[in-house]
Amino acid sequence: MKILAIDSAHESCSAAVYANGKIIASEFCEMERGQAEALMPMVQDVMGKANIAYDELSCVAVSVGPGSFTGVRVGLAAADGIALAADLPMVGVSVMEAVAFDVSEKYPETKDICVVLETKRDDYYVQRFSDMTPVSGPMAADREYLKRMTDVVFGGNGVSRLIKEIGEVPFLDIPMPSAETIAQLAALKTPEKKYPSPLYLREAEVTLCRK
Repeated sequence: MKILAIDSAHESCSAAVYANGKIIASEFCEMERGQAEALMPMVQDVMGKANIAYDELSCVAVSVGPGSFTGVRVGLAAADGIALAADLPMVGVSVMEAVAFDVSEKYPETKDICVVLETKRDDYYVQRFSDMTPVSGPMAADREYLKRMTDVVFGGNGVSRLIKEIGEVPFLDIPMPSAETIAQLAALKTPEKKYPSPLYLREAEVTLCRK
């Protein structure tokens, strides 16, 4: 299976190629903005390094959120364009699932984890997993909801703010997933000839300009 994976859902941009059961090329860059300009050059670079033509790919994988609206849209649009041009199926991977997967790889003894992602608002994006199996749906939740979780380990880029707001909690120091994790998870899924649904968890915040 040969997979091109891309991720721009959070404050980074990355692309990776997976083939023969492993990552054979990848690029990653932390950035708060500018993913739209950086992503396609990254894709071209990793495809060149992997020495794989687009029509040799099995599918295109992409992170579907939750994350920034702009970042999620950039990744989905790029993946869709590549898939349409090369007539390839797609695989969507949630950022929540990707964090849980990385925890299972790095801390296999950890069974119950609550993924907590930054929203840059008063709340958090939250989902609970046990042995990589979701035991709750992804949601936006406040600190009071998370205070009541006493039987889990927390992980994700929202943990540092959570600790400041409610005090010390058990947590794992795990970086946010990149396209490498998206590719590894996509290899476990069935590609589909349809556009993956974005996982926004809330409506876009817009400002109306009146003349």
